Amino acid sequence: MSHKQENSEQIEISISEENGELSEKKTKFENLFNFFGHSNRSTTSLGDADDDIVEKLEIIKEKIEEHRTLLLINKKDQTLYKEINNWVYENPESNLEDTILKFNPEEYHNSDALAKVVFNYSSPDFIIRYKDNKDDDDLNRKQKKRENFEILLLRTGLILEHEIDTDGIYTYLKIIAPFDILCEVAREIKLKIRINKESLPDDLSILDQYYKSSKSKIFSQFTYKIDLKKQASLFNKDCLRNYEGAEPGKNIAEIALHFFNTSRRNLLVHRVIITAAQINKKITLQEGKAVYVKRKVESLEIKKLLNEGVYDEFYPIHDGPAKIKKDSIEKNNLRAQLNELWVKGSFRRQPIDKIREYFGEKMALYFAWLGFYTSWLSVASIAGIIVVIYGLIYAASGKFEKSSEKFSAIWDNALTAPYALIMAIWATCFLETWKRFNSSIQYDWDVMDYEKDELPRPEFYGTTLRTSLITLKKEIHFPYKKKLVKIIISIIIVLISIGIVIVTVVVLIKIPAQLQVFKNVKYVAPVITAIINLATIIILNLVYKNVARFLTNFENHKTETQFEDSLILKAYLFDFVNFYSALIYIMLNGDASCRDSCHDTACIEKCIEQSKGLTRLTIQLAIIFIGKQLIGQIQEILIPWLLNKWNSAKSADWDTLVKKYADSGRKNSEVPQWVEDDHLPASDESIMTEYEEMVIQFGFLALFGVAFPLAPLFAWINNITEIRSDAFKYIKALQRPVGHRAEDLGMWEKILTIISFIAVLTNAIIIAFHSIWMENQFKKYTDGDNNKLLVIKLGFVLAFEHFVFIIKLIFAYTIPDVSETVKIAIERERYLSRLVLEGDVPALDEYWSDNKDDSSIFSKGGSILLPRKFAKYKAQ
Repeated sequence: MSHKQENSEQIEISISEENGELSEKKTKFENLFNFFGHSNRSTTSLGDADDDIVEKLEIIKEKIEEHRTLLLINKKDQTLYKEINNWVYENPESNLEDTILKFNPEEYHNSDALAKVVFNYSSPDFIIRYKDNKDDDDLNRKQKKRENFEILLLRTGLILEHEIDTDGIYTYLKIIAPFDILCEVAREIKLKIRINKESLPDDLSILDQYYKSSKSKIFSQFTYKIDLKKQASLFNKDCLRNYEGAEPGKNIAEIALHFFNTSRRNLLVHRVIITAAQINKKITLQEGKAVYVKRKVESLEIKKLLNEGVYDEFYPIHDGPAKIKKDSIEKNNLRAQLNELWVKGSFRRQPIDKIREYFGEKMALYFAWLGFYTSWLSVASIAGIIVVIYGLIYAASGKFEKSSEKFSAIWDNALTAPYALIMAIWATCFLETWKRFNSSIQYDWDVMDYEKDELPRPEFYGTTLRTSLITLKKEIHFPYKKKLVKIIISIIIVLISIGIVIVTVVVLIKIPAQLQVFKNVKYVAPVITAIINLATIIILNLVYKNVARFLTNFENHKTETQFEDSLILKAYLFDFVNFYSALIYIMLNGDASCRDSCHDTACIEKCIEQSKGLTRLTIQLAIIFIGKQLIGQIQEILIPWLLNKWNSAKSADWDTLVKKYADSGRKNSEVPQWVEDDHLPASDESIMTEYEEMVIQFGFLALFGVAFPLAPLFAWINNITEIRSDAFKYIKALQRPVGHRAEDLGMWEKILTIISFIAVLTNAIIIAFHSIWMENQFKKYTDGDNNKLLVIKLGFVLAFEHFVFIIKLIFAYTIPDVSETVKIAIERERYLSRLVLEGDVPALDEYWSDNKDDSSIFSKGGSILLPRKFAKYKAQ
């Protein structure tokens, strides 16, 4: 089935397939069952489908080698494959590019993909792996499902090949996409490709000189872009040559092989695979009108097949080995280049453009943000170091009788309040400047309209039909009332989960203080509490993640961005309570836990004395903050490395595997890249985890950083390590992720903004109620009256947060989200688009003069005299 749009009216409707039959009838029990997210069926009847033409397709299997089998459903493709194979046999010196030139894809459909099969191309676009276990009672059912799913893939136009490993255990389904299929999907997802300068009209050639002479980053190169959907057909000789990568000097073989890089290819093929179970079917509406509808064969969705064990693995492959020769960087192996420039790059600047090219915009955006955030942490680190240095000098001044007050003075001194103000301004400036930087990235990476043009998730289902106000066609719809009910249920479950965490944290804080062994030992109870709390946080976090994902699936979001935003919000609400609740409890009621355990006045006074200052809060923050970062680094580096070793040990020793392939008698005696990648752990959802870790870190700094001014320094050191450890992880230790796109941080950006506002209040409370230095200043105006002291503290909180909020709003207003340079670039692009696509006449230069005498354009009789009108004005 091609991805080309049908000329007939389309109705998107999701109907499940049960036991090989498409069904529309539903019982009340099924409706209730569907409400809880277990089925993607529509409740709307579309009438009978008796007039639909159906056919049973058979897979054509063409033996290539003993271990390789080509799968086709089109006899023309089978004939073409044999022709290509014979030509290569008769011309043994020919290579892949020569073969594609001989069998031009514009004339021979699918010839570029079939040529790759003939040459046993080392970089298929996607891999699906399965294992046939003869002892499996469900083997026949699984084999039938695999056959049906492979038929669906073949109908989309993909070329499939089975390859069995040397042990005869695993079968790798190699998926290769013909170039024209990639172009169709690129139009469907509205991918943007830049137009090359040679295709522009001659009167616009002066633009080159302007861009080269401009000092602006945006105009440092020609940045004109056109949406592929604006062309009738990308795979057309005349249109194709307009795009970068398909310049007139390149032959069709170069274009078919390299026009889309491997990251783009795996993105486009991934889209085909996850939507392969959506089939077009002709049906008759109740009013007798025949239309084509999109139906979902639910039992053959790739995610369901993976869950059922029909397939084991589903992944794109790396470009090649990460190691390169000592004297050169491999030209076409971006993985090797990134290993050299990024993993081994020490403190070099991150190669963001290469990261984007290899991993896609979504991952590149994360690393761009992480680098930007880390650079801003250096500013906060300097401020924190200054506070601590001043505190050390202040503590050494000998003004303190008690060692506890001397220790607390290191970060509880005259610079504490100014530091809190600086951190509030720092958070605002960081977020506002990031928005500006992100707008530049959006423009340069062609993702400004990504969310607006985003297609529905394959998992999304509707329960009614409605007429689209945009297309005036029928479309599936999930009513807002039903969605609201699901969201309310989800909120209730989330609140219950959060309540469990709060109770757990309170118990963990109170129990150590009740134990007799800790009552007379200073700071032991806070340390034990913090350690136990950290362990509990990690355990609860693992449990809640599964709950959050189930609830988000249950809510039935239409696009992947909406799904991720909802999941992120749930995850962070839990993280907020999980990680910060103990600190908030101590901040609001710091001495209550130990005071409740006392039974006499002396004990209470001692307890209150020990709880004064920032020490208790600092200990809790330092242990949780530093401990979480250390555990995070261990998880990110050690666990993938151990999994890699474990997977390798389970299958075979690497040297043994190399020897097996060398002795196998196969034409390709080297270990294929997909077999190497099969030993690596999957990288699914890893980017969300990375963001989550950094946003939690930002929350610690913003909300409680005043209690531990060295926290930004530890965060900066952690993030410097994090960038390189993440680089190592994605380049060497994990399977390659799909090159997904993204235009911004989404929900993470909103969360960061909210945190920065909450932080103003938390810092004001910490300074007013926990700072001994600040309390001593307040006491100068109270004459020993505790009531006056409380009023002054509350007044300080109110004044501080109002003052800081005003400053934050001023900075937020004065730093625009989109720079003037990007605005000009966007307008320039729109202007050029009108010139090239709509045939507008170029704008004329405007003229201004101090001479206001218009007598020269009037005759003596008073008639107006105008310049001769030209048919076309040439641009200056």
